[in-house]
Amino acid sequence: MHPFLKWSLGAAGLVLGLTAIATAIVWLQSEAVIERRYPLPSTTVETSKEEKAVARGAHLVAIAGCSDCHGANLEGRLTRQETVLPVWSSNLRRDAHALTDEEFERAIRTGITPDSTSMWVMPAMDYVYMSEDDVEGIVSYLRTLKALGTTPPAPVFDMPARFAIARGDLEPIALRAPESPTSLDLGPRYDGGRYLARIACADCHDTDLTGSADTPDLKVVAHYTRADFFALMHAGRAPDGHRPKDMGRPRFRALHDYEIDALYDYLSARAQALGRGGRR
Repeated sequence: MHPFLKWSLGAAGLVLGLTAIATAIVWLQSEAVIERRYPLPSTTVETSKEEKAVARGAHLVAIAGCSDCHGANLEGRLTRQETVLPVWSSNLRRDAHALTDEEFERAIRTGITPDSTSMWVMPAMDYVYMSEDDVEGIVSYLRTLKALGTTPPAPVFDMPARFAIARGDLEPIALRAPESPTSLDLGPRYDGGRYLARIACADCHDTDLTGSADTPDLKVVAHYTRADFFALMHAGRAPDGHRPKDMGRPRFRALHDYEIDALYDYLSARAQALGRGGRR
């Protein structure tokens, strides 16, 4: 065999061997994250059949935007299709009759599954501070729905997804939820609006309401009158007449007027405080 050919084959073999080793390391690193088990937090959530609790739960399901991820009928749908890890959201109509109160509560507020592993899409960081009464209301309402549809497939962790996990670009929800930042605390007067902002706004504007590459910091509310803000919530229309992306979602039209008032009061006060150099 020609020496150069022999060297080329040896080099190619070395590259393939190193690639296989690197791939194996990534696979093992990502598998440790995927299969990690988390402590199960204690809970006293207990669902109710009382009309008031069920009605409150139906309202919360609407303003929290559950249908945005789980589909109009809450039977689950494919989400994050343009990412390295497309994930089917769960079928809430079936889960409501398959999970215990405790398992459902943990899924909502911590993103932990019944087998103690983490979810990968559930925005538990938005609901980590949700009151037990409100969690009870949500689960109570979902239990009134008839079980329909099928159980969606589990995530498929191919190598692009595993590389993203190994790099830390893709984190399990059980890790992200407790570490998510909070928005500015302005005291008891504004607690209601702050609470609603976490539930209804954090999905797009982040849990500290500072926005992202696609959405503004909610300090922008400083430029809205109360009437302007109501028009934004009810009709998805900004003061200049344009319609900001995603502001036409049904979740905002479901808000009661007193909830919109509380949101406006908090966001306006936050904008004023941050404008004076207040810290988040």
